[in-house]
Formats: sequence, C-alpha cells, structure tokens
Amino acid sequence: MKSETIVDGIVTTNFEWTKAEVLAAIGQAKAEQVISEGTPLYASAIMRVVTGSRTNPIQVSGPYHTLYDIKHAESWAHPEDLRQYFDVTVPFQGENYPVNMILKLSNGIVVSDQLIGNYKAGYNIVKSFPLTVQYEGEEYQINQSWLSPILRPSDQLYIQSKASNDPSLVQRNFKVYVGGVKMVASYKKVGSPPTEGEGSGECKYTIDPPNKIAAPQTSFMEPDANGAILGDDTANGRHFDAPVGIPTSENLFSNVWGKNYLFEHTFANMAGQIRYSCSVKVTYPTKWEEAQPNLPGPNGTSIPQAPLPKTGKFDKTYTFDLTPKEYAYWQVDQLAVYQIDRAQMENYALPGGEVTLYPNNYGSPTLELTNSTEVEDHVVPQDTGGIEFKPEVVDGGDHEPGPEDVEDTDVLTDLAEMQTKDPEVQNDRLVFNGETIMDDTVANKTGPTPGRIPDPQIIGDEVLYEGQLMINSGLLNRQNTTSTGTIYYTMLSENVEGNGDQEFLISPINSVTVHTPVVNYSLLPDDNRPFDQRMTLDMTRAVLILDRPFTIHFTESGQHLNIPGYGNRDYAKYTKNKRIQFPFGVFQGSQYYPENTWIYIPVGTPSMTFTMPTWVNEGDYTIYTQSWAINAPSDGLDLCEENLNGNLTNYCASESFNIGVVGRLFDFRIWDIGDFRFEKVFRTGVGTLEHSNTMYYTGGNDENGIPTALSGQLQWQLPIRKGSHPTEQRTVPHNGYSFLFDFRTIGNLWQPGEGIRIEPSFYFIPKNGGTATPVDLYYDISGSNNKMIGVGSSKDKLSYSRTYRLADGLRNISSGELSTAASYEYNYILSEAEREKTSWLKFYQQYTKRKTKIATGYNLELLPYKSRTLVGPTDIPNGVNPIAAVRSVQHWYGEYNLPIAPYILPKGTDIVTLANHYGGALDGHEQEFITGGYILVNFEIYTVKNGDADTRILGYKAPIANMWAIEGQMTGSTDEMGQTFSFSSGDIILFESDYSVRNDYQGQAK
Repeated sequence: MKSETIVDGIVTTNFEWTKAEVLAAIGQAKAEQVISEGTPLYASAIMRVVTGSRTNPIQVSGPYHTLYDIKHAESWAHPEDLRQYFDVTVPFQGENYPVNMILKLSNGIVVSDQLIGNYKAGYNIVKSFPLTVQYEGEEYQINQSWLSPILRPSDQLYIQSKASNDPSLVQRNFKVYVGGVKMVASYKKVGSPPTEGEGSGECKYTIDPPNKIAAPQTSFMEPDANGAILGDDTANGRHFDAPVGIPTSENLFSNVWGKNYLFEHTFANMAGQIRYSCSVKVTYPTKWEEAQPNLPGPNGTSIPQAPLPKTGKFDKTYTFDLTPKEYAYWQVDQLAVYQIDRAQMENYALPGGEVTLYPNNYGSPTLELTNSTEVEDHVVPQDTGGIEFKPEVVDGGDHEPGPEDVEDTDVLTDLAEMQTKDPEVQNDRLVFNGETIMDDTVANKTGPTPGRIPDPQIIGDEVLYEGQLMINSGLLNRQNTTSTGTIYYTMLSENVEGNGDQEFLISPINSVTVHTPVVNYSLLPDDNRPFDQRMTLDMTRAVLILDRPFTIHFTESGQHLNIPGYGNRDYAKYTKNKRIQFPFGVFQGSQYYPENTWIYIPVGTPSMTFTMPTWVNEGDYTIYTQSWAINAPSDGLDLCEENLNGNLTNYCASESFNIGVVGRLFDFRIWDIGDFRFEKVFRTGVGTLEHSNTMYYTGGNDENGIPTALSGQLQWQLPIRKGSHPTEQRTVPHNGYSFLFDFRTIGNLWQPGEGIRIEPSFYFIPKNGGTATPVDLYYDISGSNNKMIGVGSSKDKLSYSRTYRLADGLRNISSGELSTAASYEYNYILSEAEREKTSWLKFYQQYTKRKTKIATGYNLELLPYKSRTLVGPTDIPNGVNPIAAVRSVQHWYGEYNLPIAPYILPKGTDIVTLANHYGGALDGHEQEFITGGYILVNFEIYTVKNGDADTRILGYKAPIANMWAIEGQMTGSTDEMGQTFSFSSGDIILFESDYSVRNDYQGQAK
C-alpha cells in the first residue's frame, strides 16, 4: 500500500506491506532460511513514467523494475534523485515462530505433535527425536527425519535416513525459519528387545571456535580510465581533429573507457576441532559361585559343599572423550564488487561545460552471496548415534563381580570412534557472473578451496559514450582547452565489509581547440574593363565605370588552415555575416548606401551587384570586405585577418580591392544640318526654329551596348550618308554647311579648365562606294594670298575661328537646362567678388547671349566648360549632395563645318612640290585633285582637364573601350543602287565633294 503527503511542496511517499504479504513473498522466494531477526531486507519501487495531473495520471511507459532502467527512461534533469526509491534497507523484525516436533508412523499416523517452543527467526535449535515410540502396544523405531517450513508445509528439507546411516537422523541442528519449522520423524515397527545384558549411551559434541589459518586478499581497484572528446564525424559529416581544431556549432562525442567492474575480496580459511564427550551405561549380567559352608560329618569331620551358582547384574557408566574431529572451511571476510554507475567529463567545448555519461548496453556484474561468521553455519558435526553394547557375562568366580571387575572403556571408545564420522562443512557461497568462486557444496571435513573473481576487462566503445554534443555557437575560440573527468563505481549491495561507492579520475583525456573558421576570397572581376575609356591605362587596379553596374563575388568558400575538417571548402555554416564597405556611395538595386557604410550580404548569396552613381568622384579607391564568424565577440577591425582567420584570436577574414573610378564619354548625336534640304528632317515645319525629335545616333545601342529602339533602324544611325534622308534617298549634305551635334560625359568635368577636344579627320569615298581613303583638305578665302590654305596649317589657324552661342535658339536647349548650368556657374565658379558685381538676373541675361570660341582652324575643336550644361540626376537619395549629383553628368553642345568648296588631295601630298610641278600655282583642276565623290568626316573626341588641352583623358575610341563600337556604329552600308560603302569608328557624316553651300546660294560650281 502506498500513500503520499505533500508539505511545502515536498512529496513524501510511504510504502506499507502487511505481515501476510511479507510472509507470502518470503515463502515464494524460498528465503525463509536465510533471513534472521535483524537481517537487512532491500525494498525497491516499481516505477512508471506518467504525465498529466497527480490525481489522474496517464502512463507514458513502464513499469521499470531497476534503477538503471528508470534512469534511462527519460532525459531527467536530476536522475540521481531516483536512487532514493531503490535498495531501501528495512531490518527484518519478525515474531516468535513455532517449532513443532511431529512423530508419525510410516503409514502416516501421527503419534505425537508437540510444540517445542516459539523462537525468533535464526535462533539455533539442537533437538533429538526419540529412538522409538509406542503405539497400540507395539514398538516402532525411528527410520527417517526431515524439516518442513511452515510457510511451505509440503516441502521436506534436509531428509536424513537410517538406511543411509545419515548422521543427523536423530539429532537435528538448525536455525528457526521465518514462519516456523516442523521437525518430523517417521517410525517403523521392530522386533522384541533383547533380554540379555545391554549397554547404551551417546556422545555429545562441542565445536571449538575456529582459527583463521589463512586470509588471502585479492584486489583489482584501478579502473585504468581514460577518455576522449573528439569530433562526432557521423553527426558532422566530416572529420575534425578536435585537439587541433573544431568549429563551434559542430558536434563532439565523449567516450570513456575503463574496467567493466572493480573488486576486492579477502577469503578466510577457518579451521578447528570438534570435541566429543561420551557416556555409556552398561548393564552387565554376572555369574559367580558362592562358597557354601561344610556340613558336619562323622567323627568331627566336615563335609565340603559344592559352591552355589549365582547370577545377577550390575550397571557401570563409562565416560570418555573421542579423538577430536578436525574441520576446515572458507568464509568471506571482506568482499566488495563495484559496477559502473556513470562518468562525468568537463571541457570548455562541451554543452554547459560538462557531460554525464550513463552506461549503454552494459552488463553489470552479478553476485550471489551467502555469508556467515558463525561456525555453526559452516560445520555440522556428525552424531555418534546410540552406542549399543552387548556385554559378556561377567564371571566373578567365587565372588559376585562388580563394576571394578570390568573395564570396557577402550572397547566402547573404539565403538564410538567407528560410529563417529568426520564433520560436514560448508563454505560461504559466492557466485560471480554465474561462475562459482566459493563453493558451498557440503563437504566432508574440509571445504573446497575457493577461486578468485576474474580480472575485469576494458569496456567497449559504446558503453560510456554520448555523441551529438554540439559546441555552443557563441563560444570564443580557445586553444588546447583542458579536459578532466571522473568515473563513478557503485558498490553492489551484496558485500561484506565493503568500503562504499568509489570514484576515480579519468586520465588522460585529450584537449580540445575551438576554432570557428571563416574565409574571405572575395573577388571584384575586372568586368568593366571593356568600358574603360581612359587613354592612359592603369592595369594594376580593377576599373569601375560611373553609372555602370559591377559585381563582387563573395562566397563562403576557400582555403583555410590545412588541418582535418578545414582546408579548401565551404564555410557558410560558420559565417555570421559578410559585409562590404565602399568609400563612396553605391546603389544595390533601388537601395542606396552612402559612403563608408557596411553593406551586409546574406550568407549563402555568392555575389552581389552594385551600380556606381554618377556623382562619385573619379580617382583611386580601396574597397573592403569582411566575413565574420558566428562566435565573433565584436566586429572590431583588430579581429580581422586577410583571407582567413588562421589565428585563433581573430574572428574575421578580410579582403580589399584597389580600384579606379572612371568617367564616361558617350551618346554622340547629330541633330541639325544647315543644308536646307534637311530642314524638313530637323524642324517641325519650314521656316520654324522649333526642333523635331529627329536625331542621328551613333548606332542602335546605348552606352552599355544594350540595343535601343533604334536597333535595326540603320537610316537613323551614323554616318549621315546617302539614304539617311527619310524622303530623299540620294541626298547627301553639301559641303560648307554646319552641322550641330551633342554628346554626354559623366565624371569630373564641370570646372574651368575641363572640357572636350575634338580632332576631325577627312576621307574620300567615290560615288560608287568602296573603302574610304584619308585625304587633306585645302580652301580659299578672299585675297590673292589666301589660296590653297591647308586645313591644320598655321595659316588655317589664322584664317578661321569658330564661335557660337550656347543658348542660340537653333539649338532648342530647354530653359531649365540652361538655367541649371548658369546657376552652377554663377554660384560655384564665379568668385564672391564677381557675384557682388553682377546680379543673378544680369548674369543670366549675359549667359544666354554669351558667345564662346570653340575652334581656331578646321582641324581641332576645344569645347570649354561654357559649352556644356549640367544634366545629372535630381531624383536622388537622401543625404546625397544635389549639387554634386546634378553636375556629375554633362551635356556638351558643338557644331562643325567643312571649308566651303574644299580642294581634296590624298593624305600627305606635298602641295608645294605639286605647285612647283604646275608652274608655281594650282587652281584645283589638276589631275591630282580628287572629285566626284564624298568627303567623310571622322571625329576623335577626348576629354581634357586642368587646362591641358593636349593631354587626352578619356576617348570616344580609347585603347580598350571603343564607344563607337559599343553604341553599335555601322561598319558599312549599301545604297539604293547596291553600292557598298565601308566605314570606321568615328565616321559621322558624308558631304558632297563637288557641291557646296556656294552652289546653293550662287548657283555655281566651285
């Protein structure tokens, strides 16, 4: 019966058994003989795992009968608390139990059932049965005896038989059983007793206390425990050498080896003697002749008389000692066997710093022990039995014999000696793991010599083992962390003078090095190199182009330390974050990040594409990337190491890129031609200044090489040629007319001294097509000394200059665009003193009327900052300087025309030599002059800075980037007659070689 009380949250459980339940359990276990008053009994709970309320629990598992099973039934927070429910010691406190002597005939008739007394369990009884009984006038002699426990009355224990000459047939020596004992004797009918002289008696024995003649000790109390805390390859999917390095978030296993049990025992060899004291009463029949007096005879004589025969008897009691009987047996003086209870290991890398290992598939040692220090439990002296002696008739001769006339001590002693066998002895019983170590088989005189408990063996790998011990991801790196451990052994309850539970240090155990790896082999491919328009290259740095995307490849893979589990592989599992820092603002999609902002790339994302804003200053920069480990304590730069955190003190792998930021030169267009035949192309109507939307573009791609709406529409692509006019297929502009063009730049081109250099060159193409050949142009102006002026000559520079008005209505530049450029110039280029002298309104009026010189001679144009507007973005992120943004993109406006009615000679012709050939003067009709075709104008366009017009910075056609080709400029065309014309990069317009503006106004040829 179980009951519980709860006081202040403490549950006390009480177990109670009735007397009947206890006796029934003892009887069922056949344990009534081994339990004495005060013997410790051990009570253990039968446990089940339940859930729900205490009043209405629901069983989850069970029942569990052992401590080991219940400990491992669940992951208990404190499994050691369960021990209080097992092996609870309860001293046996019984009653006085009856001992009855039952005498019955062999046919089952009970002659006598006598209560000997009531005694405590374990009380020693020595009691003899009568040799004979009388029943209905007949005599019966004892034939068999036995003991029956009252708890199991049908059992007959320790049967002794007369036929077998069993020594304890009559005298029984036993301890009272729990519940009581019936000592039973069976009797058989015998013949009439002898009528002659007889003697009978018995011997009583005394067991002398034994001496301890030997006490061998055997001990194996060193577990030789060692352990390992290593990488759990199965859980991790790879091998780490934990003493060298293992990352956080990976798993360890803990393993302990030691002896599967420990033991110590002392076996005592006990030896002694049994002394027998005998007493025999002998009734001797006697005879003698008693002398008779002489009768008087005659003559005073006497007549002798014959002696009178007489018979009789007398009793004589003999007492003597037998030769002592030797005995020797073995008992357990000390015994302790220890089973593994658990092992505990400590290391910095373990979860919570420690792990407790409970045995798995462990075969605990088992003991069977019967032990006693009482000699009576080991030695059973043999009864001499009844000494039956039939004496001879004692002949006294002439006197009645008496006890002094007979001496049969030796005879009786010999008779008793022969009837007295050596004692039976019984060792303590010790069985270890089913193997008998000390045999308790009843032996004659000397008990068998015991063996010893076998030496223990080292347990297997899986007994004290636990895997999947994940290293906390937040643990800091630490080298050679110390491991300690303790293995615990519990003493089996079957022990004699045991020393209690034991614990031992586990040594050695390897150290563990926690090292969470990250790598950073981020890469900035030089993908923008094809768009690098610099005339002087810097190949030592990757190039980034303003207003173009670029991609940084940033995986978590790469080479780390060349140790097991590391090496060249993916380290995403250990990467907390990856980030990039630019010294300038960038876009990532629609998100803008200001300069020096750490931009985080999700772990697992192998790359990220950014776009350069237009407002970043051109120049050299360094980009930084970092990859941080999941256990990083902070994000300080002092924790970073290039490419990999090979040093345990570092938690960051860093990389950097030296780059150059480069501007752009692009979007060249022709959007007006002075030839009136093109008026209807570029104007919304005849005689109006309003510009149509028609323009001629370099090609069908944008500045990034991406096709535009003009892709495939060759009519609107440069160069302007036969077929470019939408309604007059054969119309080609006459020479001498100006054409207007524009283009854009991105970058640092907004200050005085920063501008554009345009270098025209000229080619001739026959009317029937073919490949253009380079030519030199010459022209006349008024004056007899102004003939055959060569384009590009010093006289050309003196003879011709070009100025223009940016705000000319023919350009149709919007007032907003003009106002923005004028405002920047007024506020950021003019000095404060200049602004004080000139109001904004006055300045703007001057600005719109201002003329700017852009050329001296026909072979070079220099567009200064006054030739551009500022058209950078105005829809910009917060924090971006709007001035820096708007000035970052420049819109350049230019115009150009050929000399009117130029003379054409092959490139490099020495005109002086030619003139001398013709008498010192030329009129253009000489055969060397080329006519009947087209003059092809080619532009080379460059940016210049710092007031240095001769140093080309960016080029429309640069050593690497050819913007003409990027924008898809055609390399040839076919006219309506099927004639093929070949073109090169920078070819922008064809003019009639033989027709000029002069023809149109004067109606004459040149």
